[in-house]
Amino acid sequence: MYEQAEPVRSPFSGPGQSDGPPQPPPVRQSGGSRGRGRHGNGASDNMREEQEESSHTYEEAEVAIRHATADRTYPGEASGRSALCSFIHSHRSCMAAGIAVLISLVAVVLAPLTFINKEEISQLSTTVDALKLELDKERSRTAALEHHHHEIRKALLSCPKGYTMWREICYKAFNSEKTFNEAAAGCREDGGTLAMPRDAETNAFLISLHKSVNDNDVFWFGLHDRREEGSFEWVDGSALGTYNSWAPGQPDNLGNHDCVLYSAHEPWKDKWNDATCDWPLRYICQAVASYKN
Repeated sequence: MYEQAEPVRSPFSGPGQSDGPPQPPPVRQSGGSRGRGRHGNGASDNMREEQEESSHTYEEAEVAIRHATADRTYPGEASGRSALCSFIHSHRSCMAAGIAVLISLVAVVLAPLTFINKEEISQLSTTVDALKLELDKERSRTAALEHHHHEIRKALLSCPKGYTMWREICYKAFNSEKTFNEAAAGCREDGGTLAMPRDAETNAFLISLHKSVNDNDVFWFGLHDRREEGSFEWVDGSALGTYNSWAPGQPDNLGNHDCVLYSAHEPWKDKWNDATCDWPLRYICQAVASYKN
């Protein structure tokens, strides 16, 4: 009876793998060895026979491994990898060189443009400065012309007797006492109305004007709410507007307090206060300046 060695399986083949490496041929058995085992030294012959079988088995396993490794190496794989690496390396160098050249070209193109823009900006800045200087000069000339025109108008305009001109309007504080209606009528006789301090500057001028006549008494001026309670208006029918100089807590609209005066008592001195229109008080008129004949 002959024994057959078990074939060595490749480490690259797995379970169920049908296309694995070729199996090594079965170990050849020598009939002569068996015969010699029967007639010669049994123990020595058996040892030699086992060594020869082991040697053949290892050699055949190495052959199988080499076959499996050879099957896993594809034709041209080593040379292909080498060519691909060389291609990538050479193209990286070309790309880097191309980018460097492109950057250089952009710098060359933009350099003169930057220089031109700086020159244009400098020229534009100089032009703007010149225009600003010219505008300032023109404003100065305009202000001088307006002042000259105003002085000419003042020289040509005149006020009714006893009136003082302020911004080409004539004002007068009267030291006689009248009701609000009587004072308005007296102003009309001079071609004007009760005074209307529509702004802080005119208000301050009227205070200084009435103080020059009497600093310790109250004066009517042309503000009232007789047509609608709480809705104050000037004697020419225009609304009060945004400016006012009311005393603290005023107007209080007590009773028939429908006409407005300059107060003479602290802490309301020279502030606006509403009062009864029938009180006889001093008053301030305004009239339009006229050209001299």
